[in-house]
Amino acid sequence: MEFTPFTVIAGVNASGKSNLFDALTLLSRLAETDNLKRAFSEQRGEFIEMFTQYGDDKYASEIQFIIEMLVNRTVKDAWGNETELKYTRLRYELNIRRFKNQTGIEDLEVSYEKLVKLNHQEDNWTKLIPKDKLENWRPKVVTGKRGIPYIETVIEETIPTVLVPQDGSQGGNKRRFPLKNATRTVLSSFDTIDFPHVLAAKEEMKSWKFLQLNPEDLRQATNKNRGGDIITASGKNLAAALFRIKQIDEYFLKEISRKLNSFLPNFIEVDVIDDNENKQYLIKLKDIDKKEFSSRVLSEGTLRILALCILEFDDRHTGLLCFEEPENGIHPFRIKAMAKLLKDLSIDFNDIDLPLRQVIVNTHSPVLVGNMHKWEKDQNVSLWYAQMRTSIFNTGDERLKMNITKINPVIKKGSYQTTIEYSEQEKKLTLATVEEYLRTSEFENTPYKE
Repeated sequence: MEFTPFTVIAGVNASGKSNLFDALTLLSRLAETDNLKRAFSEQRGEFIEMFTQYGDDKYASEIQFIIEMLVNRTVKDAWGNETELKYTRLRYELNIRRFKNQTGIEDLEVSYEKLVKLNHQEDNWTKLIPKDKLENWRPKVVTGKRGIPYIETVIEETIPTVLVPQDGSQGGNKRRFPLKNATRTVLSSFDTIDFPHVLAAKEEMKSWKFLQLNPEDLRQATNKNRGGDIITASGKNLAAALFRIKQIDEYFLKEISRKLNSFLPNFIEVDVIDDNENKQYLIKLKDIDKKEFSSRVLSEGTLRILALCILEFDDRHTGLLCFEEPENGIHPFRIKAMAKLLKDLSIDFNDIDLPLRQVIVNTHSPVLVGNMHKWEKDQNVSLWYAQMRTSIFNTGDERLKMNITKINPVIKKGSYQTTIEYSEQEKKLTLATVEEYLRTSEFENTPYKE
């Protein structure tokens, strides 16, 4: 897949949309954890269920990830040291193997790892960025040799070994990591700007957020002693984050109020109270009748829209934001507002002063998909459709028929075109077709009532 700054993945229930988020979540955890099994255990189900299942109790022995990313132009380590990158388009590959250890228990190990820069001539994704803005997001073509990988796996004395040279080093200044029951990724072990491109890839993957907003967490005041000021995946610390934004510049508070009012006209003002007596921060909204309401009594839909308004003005929010079924808890009339808010949370490549922000949404809402027509000519927006397809696999000793998830681009009338080649049948997917698929599914899944 090729992801634009705002990417919507539509599909009926059980079409595999959530599996993509599971893969991204796992990669994000693998970039910072020191234990593979711990990262896998935080996923849905048993860790073996992350591997392709060919039949009853028969699973693939290896899982492979390949991802290309655009990273920030500068990177900072934990000690405040900062440097500028030579390349901002990177490709990361990771293989993880499962095996039985000496005690007969299923275990995991890294079997292959690689990080390279993407050469200009082979980087099709950059065709999605306006040509006159491209150099703002990735450096000019650097002359000279292709260079060696930032991370590569070789065989040394029959043992797979990961080599990591220091940037600019073509000789022997390499760190070596023999892959003998490696229980963490090599990427996760680097923390300094001595290896800036490795650190940049790690920081990018660590920054990926997966919103699963919980109305109870959104309603909570933030306790000064136990809370933080970064909004969590479930929506905790919303009040403290808003207080931090207010301290930086009260103008942002007015902009958040204005933004919320444009979507929910009944509310005219957003504020956050420093409740010293109870040692907490509490959000309050004022309506057109000058009545005040604390976050404790706001509806789920209002809280979700408020959270997105706050995120837009939070300078701590950068990188990728994944949001599963944002229409949940939202009245159909407000889904249009939700779609616009999500779009506003992503970057426009024409604006070179904005931080890197990307939003990926999955949905089965025909209402949300129906709003995509507004951005048909927007290069920063794309729509994809997920569905189950039957495919034939060779597993080495047998040939199997399996259901797999296929995610195809929805062809738009405007300028966005994927660089991936698809069959004529797949190219027939249009916005109207996807809307009809979703509406039909919605009707079929609705219990009949007299």
